[in-house]
Amino acid sequence: MTDAAPKRGLVDWSLAERIALALSGDGPAWPGTEDELRSESRRAGQLVGRYTGLKVKTPLPEAELIGREEWARVNIESFRAMSGGVEAVLAERMSSDEDGGGGGGVGARITSAATGAEVGLLVGYLSQRVIGQYDIALLGPTRAPRLLFVGPNLSAARGRLDVDRELFLRWIALHETTHAVQFAGVPWLRGHLGEIAAELFEQAAIEVKPGELVSKLTKMNPRELLRSASNGELATLLWNDSQKGLVDRLLAAMTVVEGYAEHVMDAVGHELDPGYAEMRRRLDRDRERRGGLDKLVSKLLGLDMKMAQYVRGKRFCDAVADQAGIRALNTVWSGPEALPTPEELEAPDAWIERTGAAKSRLSRLLHI
Repeated sequence: MTDAAPKRGLVDWSLAERIALALSGDGPAWPGTEDELRSESRRAGQLVGRYTGLKVKTPLPEAELIGREEWARVNIESFRAMSGGVEAVLAERMSSDEDGGGGGGVGARITSAATGAEVGLLVGYLSQRVIGQYDIALLGPTRAPRLLFVGPNLSAARGRLDVDRELFLRWIALHETTHAVQFAGVPWLRGHLGEIAAELFEQAAIEVKPGELVSKLTKMNPRELLRSASNGELATLLWNDSQKGLVDRLLAAMTVVEGYAEHVMDAVGHELDPGYAEMRRRLDRDRERRGGLDKLVSKLLGLDMKMAQYVRGKRFCDAVADQAGIRALNTVWSGPEALPTPEELEAPDAWIERTGAAKSRLSRLLHI
């Protein structure tokens, strides 16, 4: 009697890695050293701590200068660890639906290859563009965070922006190190984000029924379906109310994380070098000048949402800091309940009133 065929995962991770590495390429070498990046990152950590007042509870990771292929491998492995639980449940369900419990159905194989190709394309595309990354495991096994800088992308971005090399290096080190300070100075943040993401994934694994999803899509108005797909909103049509609430909470939290980093980067950068403002303007223009294909791919991969997080989050953080100061803004890190709601991101005054951030600032000024 032959053994049952092994269960096939929902994602063909081997295919994903092969595609990602094939797309990553080499790129122009960064004319600098890892020691240089480490020095700038340590300096950035001190500047961020001085401006924000955040006290790190664990040592910040040392900067690492890596290539595109290593970045791709790191992120393929991160995706794999993050999605492991959901992948197992969905693969089991799809196999059962298709062939009564066996793991070798044609549909399962096609899905595994298609999903692996999609992940590979995503990581391969990003491997050519991501300049720096504070890498922390929100889901899956706990591991030490890493501070990564992709050498070829550093070189390409600096050449594209045509800015002073030292200033550019300070800027990218400042941005990524701010994230490191955030997570090292706010111990509950990683766990909070991970809990929301885990609950969202768990609900997805419970709720998703492939046959029902196909049926729902085929019943939609073709015009609505086309509009949603072109705007990168198709997935939102498949979420139930509970999942939508979790997504809103996760996006609101990540919007503050990104916006806070953008605010700190600008506040410290302007003090650091008078040429910072011009470099920032070139960066914004570079984002606007992306070609049509690049914009389309970014939209399909959800990168437009990432840029919206930067803008929306920075607007909120700037408004609070301008009105009540950076220490009042730090109230967002006092606990999960202090994070702004999606509505408060558009109404900083409402958040200040709810959390008493301005009052706490006045108490500090008066030494009460």
